[in-house]
Amino acid sequence: MPERSSLTQGVQIGVETVPGTNVAADKQFSSIGIEPSVNVDMQDFRPMGNKYRTIITPGKEMVTADISGAGSYTELIYLFACCLVSPGAPATVDTTGKTWTFAPAAAAEDTVKTLTGEQGGVVRAHKFNYGVVTEIEIDMNRENVEVSGSMIGQRISDAITLTVGPTAVAQVPILPTDIDVWIDPTSGALGTTKMTRVLNANIHLSDRFGPIWTLNSALTSFAAHVETEPTAEITLLVEADTQGMANLPIMRGGTTQFCRIKGTSPTLAGASTAFYSLIWDAAVKVSDVGDFSDEDGVYAIEWTFTMVYDATWTKAYTVAVTNKIAAL
Repeated sequence: MPERSSLTQGVQIGVETVPGTNVAADKQFSSIGIEPSVNVDMQDFRPMGNKYRTIITPGKEMVTADISGAGSYTELIYLFACCLVSPGAPATVDTTGKTWTFAPAAAAEDTVKTLTGEQGGVVRAHKFNYGVVTEIEIDMNRENVEVSGSMIGQRISDAITLTVGPTAVAQVPILPTDIDVWIDPTSGALGTTKMTRVLNANIHLSDRFGPIWTLNSALTSFAAHVETEPTAEITLLVEADTQGMANLPIMRGGTTQFCRIKGTSPTLAGASTAFYSLIWDAAVKVSDVGDFSDEDGVYAIEWTFTMVYDATWTKAYTVAVTNKIAAL
């Protein structure tokens, strides 16, 4: 019997109709990897007078998965749909382009998509249902655009047969040369004042969901998910020049600013004018400032912005992705 090679442990996903109800994992990522692990809370007991444990039993069992890879105008919409909010149908732009909008609610529960995930190869494979993305991070600099994050899912089913013939999601990578950053004083001015000396930009959303555990013998893992208080931040490493240090009085005044981070591909998604793109708009306040540092000879400073709800704009952030994908 051949060995189970680490090299051939591929991952494929399917978008569930009902959270936790298995579907065929008929889509395959090429730029984003999902690495599931068994996560189990074992309980043990050692009676008084005994040197060794007499009982060890499993309690909570689920999947935790690491997400890592390269930014893509096509694959990121699956992570956004499972972490931000289910987007509904995309809007058609420029005949063939599709714009997906993700606008989470500020004070109500968000409905998100869940995934069935399969991992393995010919020798052996396993799967999990109810995959929910709890953390997503996009790190951008002139070298690369990296994606990372975390996912939870219901407990693994082992020794399964992989869904045959998954379709690879079309690849249009986000290039470092695609990225621009703006900071403006009002939502109406978003995209006006371009930051010309941003050395690194980071978008980080975490603690999005947690599992609900119930006493129910019909359930082998968590019952559902619930929203928790999220961490939502944008970090900019900038040259400590006039534009970069303009954030100092903004910090001191506790002033709300509006940040746009946009990637625009040279590849057309529409027939003639709409390009593959990613736009992350957010109302932000400075929440932390880093030390001055040397970055390849440039004197730099890092500003951390927390995404905040703005009553006039009526949101904290919104995300739009344009590609050619018509349905998840």
